[in-house]
Order: sequence, then C-alpha cells, then structure tokens
Amino acid sequence: MLKPAAEPVLLGFLRHGEVAGPAHVYRGRSDAPLTPRGREQMHAALAVLPPWGAVVSSPARRCLDFASEMAAARGIDCRVDADWQELDFGTWEGLRPDEAAARDAAAHAAFLCDPRRHAPPGGESLDALDARVEAALARLGETARVPTLVVTHAGAMRAVLVQVLGLSVPYRARVALTPGSSFVVSWLAGAPPLLTALRCAD
Repeated sequence: MLKPAAEPVLLGFLRHGEVAGPAHVYRGRSDAPLTPRGREQMHAALAVLPPWGAVVSSPARRCLDFASEMAAARGIDCRVDADWQELDFGTWEGLRPDEAAARDAAAHAAFLCDPRRHAPPGGESLDALDARVEAALARLGETARVPTLVVTHAGAMRAVLVQVLGLSVPYRARVALTPGSSFVVSWLAGAPPLLTALRCAD
C-alpha cells in the first residue's frame, strides 16, 4: 500500500487557453481544439509556474493536446483522468445562455437559481462536479510524489478552490479564471491544503 508523502507536494492547476468556435457558450464536453492564441496563453502560464515532474489532463482536446506535447517535450509522464473534465451541460452544449433559456426556460431558471441541485437537461449538477473533483483531488494528493500539473477547465478549478478555500456558490464564480489562468496548491496528507499562488491570465 502506498504511504502518504512525508513532505508537502505542489499541485498546479492550469486552465486551457482560448478554443476555436463561438465564445460565451456552454462548453463542457464538446471537444473544440485550442487556437494558436490559446497555445500562447498556456505557454505564457507555464513560464511563470514552477517546474513539474508529472502532468494529469482532462481528456478534452483543448487540454490534452497541450498537456501531452508539454510532457513529451520535458520527458515526463502525462496521465489522463476523466474526472478533471468540465461540467457536462447536456443539451445546452454550444448554446449561449439566452439560447438555453429560450429552449428550456424553467430548467434554465432553476439551474441559475440553484446549480448545486438542478442540472442542465441531460447534464450534470454542481454537486456532481464537486464530488468527482473532490475524489480526483484526494487521489492526486495521496499518490503524487513529484510536483504535478493538472491541465483542466474553469469549472473543475473552481471545484478545487471550493475544497481548498471553502467557497460557497455565490463566491466560487468571483474568481476570474480566464483562459490560461493557473493556481498552485501545497498538499500534505493529513493537513489542510494551502493555496500558494493564483494567476489570472490577461
């Protein structure tokens, strides 16, 4: 059985950069690739982050394409973990909020009022997102032996901040996790995780 690390390990979290396609839409499980600017945003983020000994990625192309290339260039391991995917927006994938409201007025109103319990049609609630990210974060904290970077999404990163800082629903969206944003957590088994750095990309 793997023993907990005796020293803190750094866990980094990097949001993917700009993606191809329309902006300001519900984009969860749809799989648009990064734009050239999106890659530049992620490289700029890496330049100010610590060095990493391993990479974990969401399976979405906007994360995995960059993560796998970055890991190969550095000769480090890159592992895919589906629990680091974005919130599943179900039938609202690719729609602007006003379009989703026009299609499903009552469901959209309920989602905006209480996203913890009310999921998009065919999608996922915030409670479900938080539960899978909590499990993924615990696994990572228990097994990481080198500084590890997670390449993921704004929704999953906010779920981590919920765990680390105890943010409630009204406050979790007040962290501006723009494309290419990042933060770093110091993790020691048996101790509260510590947020050591947060950078919101321009």
